[in-house]
Amino acid sequence: MRNKLAQQIKHSLSLKLSLSILAFTVIIFMITIGIIFFRSRHFVRQTAIEQNTQILNNTAQNIMGLMGQVEVATNNSAWLVIRKPQPDSITSFSRRILELNPDVYGCSISFEPNFFSDQGKYFSIYSVNEDGHIETEQEGSEDYDYFNMAWYQEPIRQGQACWVDPFRDYTPGTSYDMMIACYCKPLIDNSGHTIGVISADLSQRRLSQILSQEHFYPNAYFMITGENGNIFATSNENALPDDLYRNDCLVVSQMLPNTNWKLSYICPDKDIFKGYNQLVYIVVSLIIFGLVLMLAFSYFVVNRFVSPIKVLANQAQKMAEGQFGKHLEHTKRIDEIGQLQNRFVSMQESIANHVSDLKRVKNETEQQNQELITAKSMAEEADRKKAAFIQDLSHQIRTPLNIIGGFTQVLRDAYESIDESEMTVITHDIMQNSHTITNIIDNWMRTLALEGIDQVECHDDVSCHEMCKLAADTITLRNPETVTLQVATTVPDSLHIITDKECLLKVLSELLHNANKFTQAGSITISCTQADQQSVSFIVSDTGPGIAPDQHENVFTQFTKLNDFNEGLGMGLTLCRKLAGLLGGRITLDETYTKGACFVLTLPVSPAKT
Repeated sequence: MRNKLAQQIKHSLSLKLSLSILAFTVIIFMITIGIIFFRSRHFVRQTAIEQNTQILNNTAQNIMGLMGQVEVATNNSAWLVIRKPQPDSITSFSRRILELNPDVYGCSISFEPNFFSDQGKYFSIYSVNEDGHIETEQEGSEDYDYFNMAWYQEPIRQGQACWVDPFRDYTPGTSYDMMIACYCKPLIDNSGHTIGVISADLSQRRLSQILSQEHFYPNAYFMITGENGNIFATSNENALPDDLYRNDCLVVSQMLPNTNWKLSYICPDKDIFKGYNQLVYIVVSLIIFGLVLMLAFSYFVVNRFVSPIKVLANQAQKMAEGQFGKHLEHTKRIDEIGQLQNRFVSMQESIANHVSDLKRVKNETEQQNQELITAKSMAEEADRKKAAFIQDLSHQIRTPLNIIGGFTQVLRDAYESIDESEMTVITHDIMQNSHTITNIIDNWMRTLALEGIDQVECHDDVSCHEMCKLAADTITLRNPETVTLQVATTVPDSLHIITDKECLLKVLSELLHNANKFTQAGSITISCTQADQQSVSFIVSDTGPGIAPDQHENVFTQFTKLNDFNEGLGMGLTLCRKLAGLLGGRITLDETYTKGACFVLTLPVSPAKT
């Protein structure tokens, strides 16, 4: 499937251009959208930072207000304790601070070792507000040595009131086990001696309320961590210190004044970019849909514009295959593609005309070559026939001359001893061979004489019946014992025609001479018939061996003999056809005759007037 798609892209100019346009558009579009989205994300994050910073500041102000109330309550109660440090009053002071300040969770008033000798080494009154119910107890023992605790030592070390780092407070035998953040103030009497420390604890409930009041994002939360990184307070029960360092969260922090506490507002990126991500999904979907539409539209437009190029490519392929029959039409488009198509059409027409001329020249050349080949073949055949004719002529003349010469020598040397019958045979053979030589020379001379002659003067009025008899009288049968010569005419004796008597007699005599030469037994017949008033037919037939069907076309060809050993030069039938034409008629071979050979000479009754 991948290869098929690659091949389709490779062979489609429209698809290539569409994909190229789409790729360039995607690159520019993605760069632009990427910059916009990057700037938008930066803007969303900056907006979130500003919003979260504002929320953080508001929450910090609320916490500072709460801490200020604790500080004021502690500072206002410290002088009372210094003025009247009595165990009973100390308890009432501790409870009173909680009663007057509901945002204070607990209050501890602790004194130096053995400050009250009757109370022992440890004396510390601690009151706690549990959901509006204040409980007070005395603390301090070997197990709970508060003198070594930070909330007691730190303010004495600094010599002033301070907030100490949140710590987990646990008193054995009690239910107190929680993180405590307290404001501690040293109790210094008028002589400048430190007599103890008064501390007030922040209300965890109230602090949690403040941390949970203002949230712009659903999963955002506050966290207060101490100097040691411990979480003092949070609005998320599952919060961990590592949340401050998570990469997928936006954290804004600030230090609370006069403390080492850090207030942090932690907001997951998924809340900040929730709307942004939804917008990204929508935009990406729209972009993909738009790109698909753009690809389809680009392909449609590009394909429409380059479709003539496809037609030109197909037409060029046909031209490369030698198909020039179908031409393209001129277009009315005037752009570059329209100009290209029109010029291609003009080129195609020019090439087609040129190819047509080439084909014509090729055909003419082939025809001329064929004619040259035929002429060469005919010339070669003529040379061959000429040589054969000369050789045959020499043979045809030498043979009867030898016979005549031999008989002449016999007559000279033994004339007195030859009886009458032998003399008759000798004289007959001499006369026959003389006639053969005469006939050969006569046919040759007549053929030469007829070269270049188109017609003869036909002015003899001859009887058809008489012409048949005259022709028959010119023949001496070679085999009189087995062959008979018949004259059988079906026309009246009064039928006369206008022709050349000598030429007509020559044709008929030659036909009879051929029949006499080849007929060994049977009969030779010359007849005359008339099928219509305009023409008459002379027919010479015999009962000889006949002419083979494959030789019918060649019997009238000059110098052609059916058998090379036969008498003659192969000029008789050629001369007959020439003379028949000069007389205005024609001579044919009757192919339906099966007993031997049958030739038909058809002549007009009167020659055509010229």
